[in-house]
Amino acid sequence: MSENFRKAMVVFIAVFASVLVIFNPLYGVDSFITDHLYTKLSGTDSKIVIVGVDEETLAAYGNFNVWSREKMAALINKMYENPENAPAVVGLDFIFADDYYESSDKMLVDAIKDNKANVVAGTNIVYRGRVEHDSKGGIYYNTEHIDKIEMPFDGLSEVVTPGFTNECIAKDGYVRYAMNAINLPEDIGKGFQDSFACAVYKQYYSVVGEKINIPGKNSNSQFQFRYSGQTGEFSKLSLEAILDNRVPSTAFKDAIVLVGAYAPGFQDSYQPASDRGSTMYGVEIHANIIQAYMQGKTMVVANRFIMAFMTVVLLELFFMLAHGYKLPIRMGSSLVFAGGYLFAGRLIAVAGLCIPCVYMLIMIAIIDFYFVVDNYQKELKEQMWSFTEAMAAAVDERTPYNASHTRNVARYCGMVVDYINSLNAKGLEKEYYSQSKKEQLVFAALLHDIGKMAVPLAVMNKSTRLGGREKDIEKRFEKFRLQARVAMYEQGKSKDWCADISNKTFEAWDLIGRVNGVGFIEEETRNELEKVMQYEYEGEPFFTDEEKDCLRIVKGTLTEAERKIMESHVVITKRILSKVHFNRQFKDTVLLAGQHHEFLNGKGYPEGLTAKELSSGARIMAVADICDALLATDRPYKKPVPMEKAFEIMRDMAEKGNIDGKYVEYLYYCLTQRNKTED
Repeated sequence: MSENFRKAMVVFIAVFASVLVIFNPLYGVDSFITDHLYTKLSGTDSKIVIVGVDEETLAAYGNFNVWSREKMAALINKMYENPENAPAVVGLDFIFADDYYESSDKMLVDAIKDNKANVVAGTNIVYRGRVEHDSKGGIYYNTEHIDKIEMPFDGLSEVVTPGFTNECIAKDGYVRYAMNAINLPEDIGKGFQDSFACAVYKQYYSVVGEKINIPGKNSNSQFQFRYSGQTGEFSKLSLEAILDNRVPSTAFKDAIVLVGAYAPGFQDSYQPASDRGSTMYGVEIHANIIQAYMQGKTMVVANRFIMAFMTVVLLELFFMLAHGYKLPIRMGSSLVFAGGYLFAGRLIAVAGLCIPCVYMLIMIAIIDFYFVVDNYQKELKEQMWSFTEAMAAAVDERTPYNASHTRNVARYCGMVVDYINSLNAKGLEKEYYSQSKKEQLVFAALLHDIGKMAVPLAVMNKSTRLGGREKDIEKRFEKFRLQARVAMYEQGKSKDWCADISNKTFEAWDLIGRVNGVGFIEEETRNELEKVMQYEYEGEPFFTDEEKDCLRIVKGTLTEAERKIMESHVVITKRILSKVHFNRQFKDTVLLAGQHHEFLNGKGYPEGLTAKELSSGARIMAVADICDALLATDRPYKKPVPMEKAFEIMRDMAEKGNIDGKYVEYLYYCLTQRNKTED
């Protein structure tokens, strides 16, 4: 592709990649990739035990609301029955918000108090959107406004640590985020309230004497956690089995015991990001979050603007480095680069930072598509160039009198364009040729004489005015001399008459020898020719009308009819090239190739165009074509002209308004510098 298109691609990569990373339009797709890439299920911690209120328990005890607090009290007493086997902390993943039965409420409070149990009880944050004012006085609708918090009933709240159990459901419907705490609104309370998982984690680490590490959070106060186990993988015990003494008390020793809903009827199940094909109960999600706290398996999302900058830098670096290689290496490097990025993303996730992946993959795919198209266009261009070179060689090889002309003209055009660009870089020339514009001019130069393939070789190779008719004339003159001698002997013609005929043939032949070659015929010689061309023998002319036309050529070797045939090569060139489909880069090829014999003053051919109608490319090619014609050593109709003399002729043509004098001087400078280098 063109240099301008490549530069545009660089800009596109920067802009499009930045937009994707900053605005994150494919959040769901990116999350699908990162969920699978970053999640490495390391196995559940045996210290976390789930006590489930499952279908077995509901079948045994009936409606949960009727017995929940009484059985919870019994569970607390059971677990703390033997202090040596008591749990480190108990988390009740239920909302005991209202007073229910005074007796059962008291039983639960007393069980916790009497056993000095370390209990975290669930709360529920109720969000209700409302219209609010920002710091600048603007109005907006706050969907995250906390309307109230459903807290444990009064007696229970005095003996437990509260923690909100709300799951952070992402906009794609999956749970992959959690919160450390929330800032309580002034109309509800002061300070912060920990999340259920954070509160349990803190209580447990306080008991075991470990250092509490609270992970960082995103701008929305959330962090991402990595799951440790799939649905049902944590150690789970049925509440009914525990109360029925079918579970040994050692099962709870120094453990984190999470009591929660484990039956579909509770409607407390969610879609985990780690296992999209199944649902997971809320208590299991809390277990995963707690283990993430304990093992440091938490992440914050990378800053979008910094990530956009890094993505652009990596992509531009990859694009620049891979651009110079062939397609198989480019595609292979793309796979390596993509794999390396994903691997690095996983390592970075372990370190606590979540970076997006899908946009890098999309941009690599776009760059690969560019590489494929670029390679295809390069192959097409190479095919076109090779075909053009072959056509130019065919034209030049068709006759020894045209060898290298086409390629010389193309070379001269390229030299002039390069010089123009060097002057432009110095601020000395307004005109500038892009790489594609230069290629188009050189391309057209290689094809400018393709019409000569249709010009007869008799015209192309005509090295003398008579063009091979000399033998016929010589035989005719010999015949006239022989006939004159026969007539002298048989018909009684005089010797003087016979000598006169003989002298005239030798005179004519001698004059032919002087004017038949290249060069210009002076007027005196032309008059002498006219006299000789009137000679006859007994009514038969010495020269045919066609031969007379040839001998009347003042300059060169072509008659007017032959010159028109030669000049027709331009029209034929345009006709041939007009049947070729040129892409946008070479769209002016036909125009340029068909104007190399046009003059600025309108005296050129075939259309007699004027300066206003001729582009700089057409003017450069006209100068290059004339220059090579003058310098050529292989033209049949002229002798080679020394370089200085050639440019004197071209400067004279420029003064007469035929060609552009600026490009004459540019080409003169280029050839002078080339000759100095070669010397």
